[in-house]
Amino acid sequence: MRNDEKEEPKEYFERNILFVTVFIATGLFLDWLSIHLLMNVNPWGTLSAVPGLVITLQGLWLLVNPYAILYDDRFEIKRNFIYNKEFYYLDTKRLENRKTGSVVVVYNDEEKEILPLLGMRESHKDKFHLTLSEKIAASVSKRAF
Repeated sequence: MRNDEKEEPKEYFERNILFVTVFIATGLFLDWLSIHLLMNVNPWGTLSAVPGLVITLQGLWLLVNPYAILYDDRFEIKRNFIYNKEFYYLDTKRLENRKTGSVVVVYNDEEKEILPLLGMRESHKDKFHLTLSEKIAASVSKRAF
């Protein structure tokens, strides 16, 4: 049986407040619109209620979860409630910075994966890249293979 005790997170990288606020406001507007249409006995209210509720739920999830969490042996990206991915430092070789606001993770077999940083605070993007590069470099220097 696997022991699910996880170590404590070392660093959090927060979301852009304006991005989250606009997202929640859009969801709440669609919720209000659907209630208003349903009160006036308009069937379009049910059609606007589904995306409104989904966007509101997503916005509340964005509000309570950070964008990225760094641990001693891995980091976790939480873009939305569907995309939640863990990356281990042991699997990565280096990071490459892109000008478009994303980071490219290069694995040991030279495979690349683009991590978009849309929604992360602008002040945290450079710190995230620097801290992640340091942790990956420390992991690469400790490897014996």
